[in-house]
This record gives sequence, structure tokens and C-alpha cells, in this order.
Amino acid sequence: MEYRRLTGIILTLALTIVFANPGFAQQKPQGQTPEGKAPESSSIFVVGKIEYQQSEGGYFIRGDHPYGKIFRIANQNSEILEPLLKTGDKHVNIEGRLTQGTNILFIEKIWGKAYLGKP
Repeated sequence: MEYRRLTGIILTLALTIVFANPGFAQQKPQGQTPEGKAPESSSIFVVGKIEYQQSEGGYFIRGDHPYGKIFRIANQNSEILEPLLKTGDKHVNIEGRLTQGTNILFIEKIWGKAYLGKP
């Protein structure tokens, strides 16, 4: 008799847990929209210097605004970025999209002019 009572209690608890929490197994992963796509990237305005270092993945921006932040350039075009690199301490105004949660910048404009980078 004690065995049946213990089995009944265990089954009751198991069923209560299963039916009381149906949404836990179906939660969407954080950082995704309901369609399962990654969230949109955010627009950003950066003032900084163009620099190049192979270990950083090529060209990157050392920001003065926001200060001290380093942005890797996703759409690098050496024909445009090389002359800006050679100007030395000259700071450039860059508009682009920052991939959420990373420091990867997709440049859209430099000095207000459209930037044609290579993805």
C-alpha cells in the first residue's frame, strides 16, 4: 500500500510540473526577433582615425568620439581607406551601422559622402 501511495505522489508532482510550466521549453533565444532573425544594427556616428593592423583584421577606426573605442571595419575598401590612413593624425567623420553586441562597423558615409565598401 505504501508503494502505491508513493508512486501516486511522484506521478502527481511530475504532472503538476509538466502542466504548470509549459512555456519553459518553448522560450525563444535571447537576442532574436519573433521571426528568428538577429536584431537590427544600430546607427552610429564616429569621429576617429583610420588605422591598419593585420592582427586586427585589416583596417579599423580608433575612436575619439566615442573616446578610446576601436571599431573593426566590415566593408573594407583599401582604395578609399589607404589615403585616409596616410594622412596620419587627421580625424574623419564616419556614419555607419554597428552590429549589435560587437565592435564591427559597417560604414555608410565618410565626411557625409557615400562610401562604397566591399562586403
